[in-house]
Amino acid sequence: MTDTRLNARLWVDAHVRTCHLNHMPAFVVAKGDEARGGILLKVNRFGAGVLTFEQSLNFDGEKIWRRLGPESGEAEAEADARIAKKRAFDSDLWVVEIEDMAAAYAPDAPISDF
Repeated sequence: MTDTRLNARLWVDAHVRTCHLNHMPAFVVAKGDEARGGILLKVNRFGAGVLTFEQSLNFDGEKIWRRLGPESGEAEAEADARIAKKRAFDSDLWVVEIEDMAAAYAPDAPISDF
C-alpha cells in the first residue's frame, strides 16, 4: 500500500501562502517533523475568541480537522495552554497561527467534534 499523504512541511507552506492570499496573516509558530508531523491550527478571531483544530483522519482514512476546545472559541491564554500541552506530548507537531479578523476562516477539510 502506498502512502499518498502530503508532506507536512509542504502542506503548511502552501496553507500559510493561501491564508496570506486571502488577507489572513498566518505564521508557523512551531515547526514539527517535516515529513510526518501532525498539524495544529490556532485561528485567532480576536474579540470572537480563538479556535484550535488538529489534523486527523476519520475511520475511512479521510482527512478531517478535530476541534479542540469549545465550538464558540476560547481566550487566547487558554488556547495557548492547550497548544503547549499538546506540544509537550508531541514535539513533531506543527503549529500554525492564523489571524482571522473577519471570522471567515474555514479549514480545508470537514470539522469533527469527537
